[in-house]
Amino acid sequence: MNRIFRRSRFFITSPLKSNSPQGRAFSRIFPRTKQTPNEPSYLKGMRSPERSIRVMTKENARMPSDIGLLEKTFITPTGINRPSFLKSPLSVLKLEKTRLLARARDVLSIFICKFSSPKAKGFWDRSFNLDRSSLVPNATALHRQMYIAFSEGDDITLQSICLDGIRDKFRSRIANRPREEKVVWELIKYNKKPRLISNRAAKTPINGVVLRQAVVQICSRQKLTRYSMKRNGQLEQIQGSGKEKDVTEYVVIQRIYEQWQPLNWMIWGTTKEITMADVDEWNQI
Repeated sequence: MNRIFRRSRFFITSPLKSNSPQGRAFSRIFPRTKQTPNEPSYLKGMRSPERSIRVMTKENARMPSDIGLLEKTFITPTGINRPSFLKSPLSVLKLEKTRLLARARDVLSIFICKFSSPKAKGFWDRSFNLDRSSLVPNATALHRQMYIAFSEGDDITLQSICLDGIRDKFRSRIANRPREEKVVWELIKYNKKPRLISNRAAKTPINGVVLRQAVVQICSRQKLTRYSMKRNGQLEQIQGSGKEKDVTEYVVIQRIYEQWQPLNWMIWGTTKEITMADVDEWNQI
């Protein structure tokens, strides 16, 4: 398989900043007075695979669940990440060319997987369904469940909806949380309608095993309130928490097909907008 997978990169999102010296913010969170989605940096937890996907699938006869983000997943840059047509017209043209090629590749990957799958009733009706209309609702529902489970310390739910990388990050944050601390996460509203950014699929060396990933942009106003339990059993809000913040996230959801049968959608994590450096690198290959 020709480099269909990018190195595993976990951009894990959370409205909570760790108190640990090694802790890092999980997501891009912006004060309400600012709407610049590219100011903060991302958490990049790099994890290099020790063996290739081909070797692992041959040894285990099944697809590892968390293998990273599909290579060259195109997330259109916005704001300061996007070049100006007046200042850099050639960069804009190169960006648009790369975007169109990426979208054509994504559509082709979906149809290759669809028409490689067994027929159900007719030529169009196959085991691999497009289900494009369900991607955004699935992503928004999983996104909400994930943060509620994280705030409540619900490891069972996290295990059922999150892949290994993001789940381990959440488990670590929950474990480092003081026992007397209670966390409440609230989704105040969606600032924009969630929308599908990327929809891709990739066949694997194992017959009937397919990986599908979708990226959904979720722009929302969130609030994370932390409380400490006093000796009298009363909860007291921790100073500085409970502020409403605007968050832009590119949520990656993943589904694996085994013997052409779909497993549940799960959250892989979040990713970031591409840069012109990414575009230049892709065009050199």
